[in-house]
Amino acid sequence: MTRLILIFTLSLITTLCFGQVEQLNAYKKLYTIADSLNKSGHPFSVDNLTTQKVKSLDKQHPAKYFEEAAELYKDAKYNDAAFVYYLGLLRYRYYNSANPKYQASGDGALAASLQYVTGEPINLYLKTNVDNFIAALKFSSDYYSENDYSYYSRQKNSEKYEKVVANFSNLIKDLQINKAKYEKEWDEERKMMIESIDKAIDEYNKMTPEEKAKLKNNN
Repeated sequence: MTRLILIFTLSLITTLCFGQVEQLNAYKKLYTIADSLNKSGHPFSVDNLTTQKVKSLDKQHPAKYFEEAAELYKDAKYNDAAFVYYLGLLRYRYYNSANPKYQASGDGALAASLQYVTGEPINLYLKTNVDNFIAALKFSSDYYSENDYSYYSRQKNSEKYEKVVANFSNLIKDLQINKAKYEKEWDEERKMMIESIDKAIDEYNKMTPEEKAKLKNNN
């Protein structure tokens, strides 16, 4: 079982303890929408309004990209959310590597937390289509290379600015070279997650109102 599945299983337990079955159904909805988009054959694209919004985010702390990505995800604008999320990841990596005031307990911890909370659901979507995943990474890295980060300009440390996007290029190459491997791996992950979701919801629905209330009160 992969690390992602282990984490997801634990999250299912926490979710059920709070009686939030709708959160589990949201994951199934994600896959339904992804399947529909993939079947349509439309190439990866981002709304112009999102691109304009990013222009304003370029003047703000990198955490703001993750806030915007989360809102786009809630609105089921998954491609837009993926672009903003991965651009934010690039911005944050540069900011943390070049900022002399960086503290692991501050921006370091915040970046890791935002990457997990915001990135996990977005990556679930991207993993349904490797080509779409690659396109999202390219779109984000191209924007990063072509547009300076005015909040903390590339001029402050151009070497580190370029190093961040170079590492991203390696990730893109890996996905391209090992596409078949990732498709198989992610398809298996998806099947396991859906089975876990269905099982968790079924177990919850079998509980009496008293049992559900007890779980909620205990947490």
